[in-house]
Amino acid sequence: MMSKNFTRSALALAAGAALFGAPAQAFVVNDTFAGNWGDVSGGSRGLIIDVLEDRNPAGDFAPALLVEWFTYDENGDPLWLISDTAQINRDTNTVDLQFLEFSGGAFASPEPGNPAGVTWGTASLKFNSCDEAVLTFNGDNGSGESTFSSLSESRQCVVRETFDSCPSFAAAGPIEGSCIIGGGDPITSDITLTNETTWLIQGQFVIGDGGSVTIEPNTELVGGTLGDTDTFIVAQGGQAFVLGTQENPVVMRGFLAEGRGEWGGVVVNGNAPINGCPEGVDPCTAQGEGNSGTYGGNDPEDNSGIYRYMIVSNAGILFNEENELNGIAFQGVGRGTTVENVQVHLNSDDGIEFFGGTVNAKRLVLTGIGDDSLDWTQGWSGNVQYLVAKQYTDDGDQGIEGDNNGDANDAEPRALPVIANATFIGQGNTDIGWLIREGTGVSIANSVVTGFGETCVDIDQTSTFDNSANLTFVNNVIGSCSGGAFDDEAGDPFVVSDFVLGQPGNVQADPMLSNYVPMPNSPAVNVAPVPYTDSFFDNVNYAGAVPSQDDDWTKGWTVGLNRDAP
Repeated sequence: MMSKNFTRSALALAAGAALFGAPAQAFVVNDTFAGNWGDVSGGSRGLIIDVLEDRNPAGDFAPALLVEWFTYDENGDPLWLISDTAQINRDTNTVDLQFLEFSGGAFASPEPGNPAGVTWGTASLKFNSCDEAVLTFNGDNGSGESTFSSLSESRQCVVRETFDSCPSFAAAGPIEGSCIIGGGDPITSDITLTNETTWLIQGQFVIGDGGSVTIEPNTELVGGTLGDTDTFIVAQGGQAFVLGTQENPVVMRGFLAEGRGEWGGVVVNGNAPINGCPEGVDPCTAQGEGNSGTYGGNDPEDNSGIYRYMIVSNAGILFNEENELNGIAFQGVGRGTTVENVQVHLNSDDGIEFFGGTVNAKRLVLTGIGDDSLDWTQGWSGNVQYLVAKQYTDDGDQGIEGDNNGDANDAEPRALPVIANATFIGQGNTDIGWLIREGTGVSIANSVVTGFGETCVDIDQTSTFDNSANLTFVNNVIGSCSGGAFDDEAGDPFVVSDFVLGQPGNVQADPMLSNYVPMPNSPAVNVAPVPYTDSFFDNVNYAGAVPSQDDDWTKGWTVGLNRDAP
């Protein structure tokens, strides 16, 4: 992998070659690749492959592998070799292994005996698809190369094709298996990004009016090899169908996949209502930050596509203090759009920001966000249920920064999102859990906020207090923030703690979380059901995003939830 000291211009000249350094593979090797693999040459040789996504030295989108190899020595005697645990290269899907030869011991015995291992040699295992892996080896019994095919019929592995060539809408990449998208005219036809190709976003990749992009499960898109403008944009009238699954999410990541701000991020522009225009302007539209396009309109049912099991990682470019890119910006997006099981990870600016619109979302994960985890402005009125926001110890601001409109606090339509079953976890360096300000309304139920460095809940600005009828808090657990649960400022029109705790079911208490999951005796367990009658919501009887370790929808597709720093 390239040095972090390479400049962006050097990256542009290399056009990704330095990044990968070998034939690229677009997919993520995940647990669906685990199982038994047979040597295609026969001879009853084979591999048992374990994919260890959460065990060191695993990294984001780069799991650790443990491989057992059954073969024969030079005398034809059976030989079992077991590798060390090593991290796969996320760019080439190759893992370098050291194999040990074991002798002695016993299997299925009360005592294992005394197995002994000696170094046998080294090997490199490369995955070309779900059905083909090549092992190149050098050891005590010689050197060579063997090709293996999967013997596990029940796997949900989806990468069945091998790279052929780039389609007409893309340019050939500098290395085998890569195609460059972006930098040209918007896409106005229906295209598909397939999972056997490495898609390098270079410049703005725009799905224009009348166009659509379908993205297959376990497809990787890599940004940042050209520069700061590498951004995935869905324009008004365009649609993206991101069709990830729990076993095979779609990944959009930075070129190093290590830190924040490696590329631009994702912007979706719709035709749903926003506020902030002068009186009489109809429809109200605006221009997105980062030259990301026009958004806003009069269609609350507008449909910008499907975003399901998608991870956006390492994004967020700061052009200046007033012009920056979020992990995902939903700008004037309508409720005809589907947003389910979406994660933003290690973004330098906000995780997800809603700029007006009516779009709803279920099952969001926001990890290691450098600014605010969840942000809204310009009159967003969507629903959210099931959200985990976990900030890291190195950076981060608010859990929620909710605004109606910073320039016109009473602008209509007023922001009125409805949120249920959210868990916001701050750190000592982060600011406020829920900052409700600048005229917004909000209804938050069956949620948890804890751990922030200042306070858990703060309400600011006269317009927000004056519209307290639009502020509802029900069945929430609020506590264990360094500066107290509530910011009760002298001179506020009412006492924030009295206002919140005076509404049904709210408690000020330690939520007693193990990471983001409530312990069995947590006050977040067995509370009153979610009070909303909208069919969007499940009327579950717990506070926070998940009820228990055994019922955790984040498992199997997210990254970064089991740590506290990048």
